[in-house]
Amino acid sequence: MAKPNATAAELYTALQRVNFLDFIKNEDGLDTRIDEQGSNLSGGQRQRLALARALLHDTPVYIFDEATSNIDAESEAFIMEAVKELTKTKTVILISHRLANVTNSNCIYVLNNGEICQKGPHNALMDEKSLYKELFSQQQHLEEYGKGGSLNA
Repeated sequence: MAKPNATAAELYTALQRVNFLDFIKNEDGLDTRIDEQGSNLSGGQRQRLALARALLHDTPVYIFDEATSNIDAESEAFIMEAVKELTKTKTVILISHRLANVTNSNCIYVLNNGEICQKGPHNALMDEKSLYKELFSQQQHLEEYGKGGSLNA
């Protein structure tokens, strides 16, 4: 458990940080029933609740492995904002296939076939002909296409 002796104020603060407090307040507050495996929540709500629990743990290092996979864009934005805030005071390791989520990282490690093939900040990796630049560009094109753009952009 993240922090079994957490006060109501600490719980509310953690829920606010991941933009889940309004949902809880509109239900039964801290007595809101969460079904097994969060089956009564959306994927994004489950992820935000998991992040709130992690924040309560208050550890010096956080590891997020695909923290925004299979969730809606709104939840992704809330989660990434909370992770960004966390990096101001904690060490954060963010594992993500969605490269737009790592652009502000101090150092990005690029893996190819299980080996580190590149490392550096986003701008440096984009300045060279690289696997990272190629993958980032492909993802950007696919996202634009998903918004109604052309694949030939």
